[in-house]
Amino acid sequence: MNKTPINPDTVSKPIKPYFAQAVKSSSGNLLFISGQISVDAKGNLVGKGDIKAQTRQVLENIQAILRSVGASLENIVKVTVFLTDLRNFEAVAEVRSEYFKGNPPASTLVGVNGLVSPDFLIEIEAIAVVD
Repeated sequence: MNKTPINPDTVSKPIKPYFAQAVKSSSGNLLFISGQISVDAKGNLVGKGDIKAQTRQVLENIQAILRSVGASLENIVKVTVFLTDLRNFEAVAEVRSEYFKGNPPASTLVGVNGLVSPDFLIEIEAIAVVD
């Protein structure tokens, strides 16, 4: 199977060269978006200690990746949300409702002991169907 890495300039570059921000299947119409953390396009942390601000930045990153292939959040069929504190679920759900209107994607929530840095409170990966 052929696959195309997607690394738009509108999101931070991968920390290491061993992964892409997203990968599009050449033999189908699936886009797999790597776990996004709360960093801006220059790689700076956004929203230290603020779960709502971090959730917004993560969703903005996902939206930017989707836009780079001519898609939108409406194309997402599945998300997996990783939270370092499950008590933040309601705040995350509130922000998600600002982005996902109408038919929301399938979703899995996973509580984790930590992410790549202790400053990150949330990470979201997604699968989208694109043309």
